[in-house]
Amino acid sequence: MKIIPVILCGGSGTRLWPESQETLPKQFLNLINDQSLLQNTISRATRVAHVTTRDVVCVCLDDLADLVLQNIRQLDPDAGLHILREPSARNTAAAVALAALYCSREFGEECLIWVLPSDHYIGKEYVLEDALQAAAQSALQGKLVTFGITPTRPETGYGYIKCNQPVAGEALPVEQFVEKPDVATAISFLNDGQYLWNSGMFLFQTSTVLNAFTNLAGEVFDQVKQAVGAGENKVPDAALYNQVPKSPFDKSIMEKSADVTVVPCDMAWSDVGTWGSIWDISQKTADQNVVQGHAILEDSHGCLVRANSGRLVACAGLEDIVVIDTPDAVLVTRRATSDPLKKLVERMKTSK
Repeated sequence: MKIIPVILCGGSGTRLWPESQETLPKQFLNLINDQSLLQNTISRATRVAHVTTRDVVCVCLDDLADLVLQNIRQLDPDAGLHILREPSARNTAAAVALAALYCSREFGEECLIWVLPSDHYIGKEYVLEDALQAAAQSALQGKLVTFGITPTRPETGYGYIKCNQPVAGEALPVEQFVEKPDVATAISFLNDGQYLWNSGMFLFQTSTVLNAFTNLAGEVFDQVKQAVGAGENKVPDAALYNQVPKSPFDKSIMEKSADVTVVPCDMAWSDVGTWGSIWDISQKTADQNVVQGHAILEDSHGCLVRANSGRLVACAGLEDIVVIDTPDAVLVTRRATSDPLKKLVERMKTSK
């Protein structure tokens, strides 16, 4: 059964400012190696699913379509055949519905759709491949499958999935989806052993998810269908698409369905959502520093320094600090928390 990777290329680019911005979200940046996060995701998905780059479907805002195409064509000059262009951001339920309708027409309702965020990191690809095989078996039985990450810390920034006695590599019934918890609750989840991080990856047959939309999220689905019918093959009608209710796929479908399973897996996963997470997954010096570009550090420990403006960045006597130097802005912040940066970006937006 053919698996079609569907990559959601959204994101507003605020948590990794100043490198990531609204016009250049993080999925287009080379934050881990010499490929963008999107290119890493495409390459990994095609290897694991045993398909070609030409089979990949991308869903993105119309304004970002050229960047998506450029990233894909750098991997395969003949790829980029399946880029779906959203006239406006309507959240992930609309994006998945748009992709499901397209895959039904292009690949048939029996194909498996593997929904992936464009900007995540996975260190253990072999674990992902085993998890995908288990997920495919469950999806072929009519289940909506999600991938749960074995938690390594009491994380308050992720949603959780409760699963009775999680067994790695097996598709198991989901007992409950849980919103982002407070610290005390996250600690209890970690100690309990029945809770997994929600990775935002899903697998299902096209027919299964189309039926789920019909039964569980009719308002979203009907509006997307109208926009697709009035638009072009890969570009829905803007006026109609702008009326699609904004709703996450998890809330619209996964949390309402009785046919949901989860595959627990420990794949060295990160959502690459903060500068701290970049430090976590990057190669470090003996002083636990991560350094890129024209920089020199003295008596500094646990720092992330990205010097990409062409000028020298010098750090002395610092600990657990992030310094991001770009041609038009310099950021200096603590590595351990991203909340002040989020507030700072919101403040800059407000003040233009």
